[in-house]
Amino acid sequence: MRLPNRGFTLIEMIISIVLLAVIGLSLSAIIQHSMTIYTGTTDREELILQGRFVTERMHKEIRDAVPNSVQVNSTETCIEWLPTVNTAVYETLAITPEKSNIVRVLPERGIKLGDRLVVMPTSATELLSPLPTSGLGRIAQAAQDIDFTAGNEAEMVDITLTQPTSFEENSPAHRLYMYRKPLGYCIEGSQLFRYSDYPLSRPELSPSGLSSGKRQLMADNIKDASFNVEHPSLVRNGLVKLQFIFSDNNEEVRLDHDVLIFNTP
Repeated sequence: MRLPNRGFTLIEMIISIVLLAVIGLSLSAIIQHSMTIYTGTTDREELILQGRFVTERMHKEIRDAVPNSVQVNSTETCIEWLPTVNTAVYETLAITPEKSNIVRVLPERGIKLGDRLVVMPTSATELLSPLPTSGLGRIAQAAQDIDFTAGNEAEMVDITLTQPTSFEENSPAHRLYMYRKPLGYCIEGSQLFRYSDYPLSRPELSPSGLSSGKRQLMADNIKDASFNVEHPSLVRNGLVKLQFIFSDNNEEVRLDHDVLIFNTP
């Protein structure tokens, strides 16, 4: 006995459509959730990479700063320091009340006209200030270029200073540092800028105060940031604390980074 051919009833068709719709919506939700996870992971990775680039660049530059040259502004959104361009061990030094326009040193490399020399630096403000006409202080300035090649056969050289100088005190290690121009970083809104090639006599530590130099964008998507300095002593290196919070597409990454300054007074 043959059964008659039957098609789908209306109820069966409706049930099938509803089931297919439910399955489709479920698959769509799963795919959307997977895409959200992927996008969020990608955003976090981009923020982490950006943060690592900034902190590693700043770490590399700050660690060789002249001791006690690092400073931040009152809002902790700008940081500045004096990069060390040369170091030297000196033989003797004219200590107050003595004066001399010659310092005999064994430097690491050649010396340039205009390089500033500092012994036992204690203040960033003093390092940035004009040289006192009296010649009394911790800072002097080279009056000429001096060629020098480091090596086992290297001998001490005489630095002629721009004026007779009377240094306030000796360094326990007979060490002096040389510098030229400062470097600065400032947070402006959600962006971080690097400032260079501006004069020691800049008016203030702020974006407008550093505007006479070169300005370079280093990072964006910054939600919050701050800089803090712990100054060195004779038995402890200086420490700079960097804190950044990067944010993009509802993703946040916080980076806390410490920079140990190699040089000590």
